[in-house]
Amino acid sequence: MAVLFLGSSLQPLRALDPDPEVTGKVFAELIDVLSASESSALNFGRFFIDGQSGGTIIIEASSSMVRTSTGSSLHLASGGDPGPAIYEVLGFPNYSVTITLPGESTLTHGTNPAHRMTVDSWEVYPSHTVRLDVSGKMTFYLGAVLRVQNLSQNPVGVYTGTYAVTFAYN
Repeated sequence: MAVLFLGSSLQPLRALDPDPEVTGKVFAELIDVLSASESSALNFGRFFIDGQSGGTIIIEASSSMVRTSTGSSLHLASGGDPGPAIYEVLGFPNYSVTITLPGESTLTHGTNPAHRMTVDSWEVYPSHTVRLDVSGKMTFYLGAVLRVQNLSQNPVGVYTGTYAVTFAYN
């Protein structure tokens, strides 16, 4: 007598579980906090006014110092260490970072805060969104425009102020 099997091998029947349970996996990765430090302050340098009007001083956001002025009465002078602000940002390697620039900022006269200049038209180099390098670092250059009025509104002296720049992961 011969037995003929067609198809696949026989397997035992399994009981069906009406409430099956599966254990899933979940992952999370805590990355380095993003930090930034100012290694060089934004400095418009020395200048003078020899007329009845003011003008602007422009510091370009660049790794080389580029300073220009507008206005027939405003003249750049040597000294004062002009240059862009330089920021060092540290974070998780190869991650993208966005930079939010400040709005208008006010500089006040050192001995009479009623006298003010404004800073605006901020720009950043290399760009508003960049990727940190393989070691998690990036250097940014920040430039802006200083708006100067005439001598009666902006008398001779040192003017100082602050501003906020925000760095965030994308």
